[in-house]
Amino acid sequence: MKTASARIILACIGILNSVFTFSAISQALPPDAWPQFRGPQGQADAGDQDIPIEFGPDSNLLWRIGIPGGNASPIVWGDRIFLAAFRGQERLMLAIDRHDGSVLWERSVTAQSEESFTHRLSGPAEATPCTDGKRIYFYFGNYGLVALNFDGSLAWEKKMSRPRTGMGTGTSPILFEDALLLIRDGTDDPCILSLDAATGEERWKRPRLGYRISHSSPFVWKNRIRTELVIAGTSSLVSLDPTSGRLNWKVDDTNGFPCTTPTGGSDRLYFPSWSANSSGGRDTLEAHFDDEMTFTNEELADPALFFKRFDQNEDGALERSELPPSRARDVFKWLDRNGNQFWETDEFDILLRPAGKGRNVMVTIEAGGEGLLNGSDVIAWEWRKHLPYVASPLISDNRVFLVKSLGIVTCLNAETGKPFFEGMRTGVKGEYFASPVKFGNKILIISSLGSLFVIEDSEAFKLLSTNTLGEEIVATPAIVDDTLYVRSFESLWAFKKESP
Repeated sequence: MKTASARIILACIGILNSVFTFSAISQALPPDAWPQFRGPQGQADAGDQDIPIEFGPDSNLLWRIGIPGGNASPIVWGDRIFLAAFRGQERLMLAIDRHDGSVLWERSVTAQSEESFTHRLSGPAEATPCTDGKRIYFYFGNYGLVALNFDGSLAWEKKMSRPRTGMGTGTSPILFEDALLLIRDGTDDPCILSLDAATGEERWKRPRLGYRISHSSPFVWKNRIRTELVIAGTSSLVSLDPTSGRLNWKVDDTNGFPCTTPTGGSDRLYFPSWSANSSGGRDTLEAHFDDEMTFTNEELADPALFFKRFDQNEDGALERSELPPSRARDVFKWLDRNGNQFWETDEFDILLRPAGKGRNVMVTIEAGGEGLLNGSDVIAWEWRKHLPYVASPLISDNRVFLVKSLGIVTCLNAETGKPFFEGMRTGVKGEYFASPVKFGNKILIISSLGSLFVIEDSEAFKLLSTNTLGEEIVATPAIVDDTLYVRSFESLWAFKKESP
């Protein structure tokens, strides 16, 4: 066991290394950079950017362009926006002038095979690219990695087998120093990869046998002791040394189907995750419908009674159009296991049994852990209510913000886990896939139904504005140069305060 003095010395060295690394990276970033999923350091914090809190098709609109399909978030470096998209079997990579929306170049590769998706909103261009100012790194689940130079020429590419999932490839690559980091769970060769960003050559590879899928992205946690690579996978959260892949610590019994990405500050890491797969029974069933819709015990016990509620043509089966707007309608292809375009009573039990292991829980982890952390005092606190499905947590000072489906917002004390407020409503339901983004003393929250809300960054819930674009939104926005960039299903929007 290390002596107390040795631990203090190591902690001091860790602080110096962390500060040096953070400073070096911060200095390397230009002020107009949003270089990866959730922006600089993966923290979804735009600093003191002054964007309008009221905007829309007729208000504070700088420009709007039509774009091909895709859910990948926009990234920005200097005068350029980079975007991943698709058109048929083409996987597209675009560079766009961020001042006027003109397309500077478009490149494409062809998918290796057809893809089928079980969620209405899933697609083949979900991974957000990243950039170091030298190259842009794109990841397509059914192709692999493509690194382009800023003029659009090919730097290198690495073809890979696609993940075995009907929900698309939700994980995004990120950069650490001169390495590209990627989660490859759920493939024929599940692993965590570190590649040389300049050449694509493998630096290290950590096998992930038994990890079925992860839609979470890697997070580089720069805490007061050291820099860690934190990865969420099937029912576990792990920390690795980003330079070697060596395991620092592991927490078991987390969510079985993680979609959120961890985040952290100097002292603690925060990872909330919810999925229907880790529930089962009434919880799973009701999570697929509006929270105002409840079901009787008799309906849960007898599929025929449950189906009768929605079966408009009384044929004993359900078509997608017979279901109300809901998660059940969105994942109808998943419910229809035999693929005959009907959800039938013998397929009903899919919404009653948990499809994966793990818990719906938020774990908060102190810096400096080693080994298996379950049951240790390194886990500061846990939280189990109003957990997000896809939207990643946001930390701001002593506050942690969580955004759950149906527009439910919770704010917890980052130190104690006690709520400042919980279960507050934006007023618009639907899914909330995009992660919240902080700017100044405000937070932007995004509904998949096309509404964007601005709330006050405080210990009290205060809704400042509601803005509607009229198109569905999955991607997390980017903010640079006092400008908000939003990707909706058919458009890329730029909003900036109009000159007086």
